[in-house]
Amino acid sequence: MLSRAIMSWMCASSFVLFFVVMEDTSKFNIGPNPDFFIMNVCIDTPAKYASIVTFCFLNSGFRSLNHTILQSWITNTVQNKQFYGTLNKSHAYQISFAASIYQWFDFFMYMNILMAQFDMLVVEIFSDLLITMFVTRYYLNENNKKTDNGSVDEPLLSPI
Repeated sequence: MLSRAIMSWMCASSFVLFFVVMEDTSKFNIGPNPDFFIMNVCIDTPAKYASIVTFCFLNSGFRSLNHTILQSWITNTVQNKQFYGTLNKSHAYQISFAASIYQWFDFFMYMNILMAQFDMLVVEIFSDLLITMFVTRYYLNENNKKTDNGSVDEPLLSPI
């Protein structure tokens, strides 16, 4: 129910924003152009644009991995103490710190890139959905695999 409410909110907001943006078409550029700046660098050539799109695609993938694997591991293993074997505390700190530092790096880059031009949002959404689909499919397939004694194996996508 909550996911449907969130999707409805996003659709309604996007619909309104689309019409607001369409009134001023100068804000709706796509591709390299002289008005496209990220961190004070003009993205006006195909090579620069391809570099930004590649960075967005890869970074969005890492963001999705951070959210779907690292944050889940921190919640389920560190906070709820649901882990296999002995928890290595130094690894737990390393993973927690890496996830936290990455969130700040990602937030900084994300805001600079998304506020620059609309097509960057499309790249971010597409790559995030793609990685989320692969990770979800992996976990769904792994949950169906059982060992010879009938127990479920530990997932291979472990942050350690």
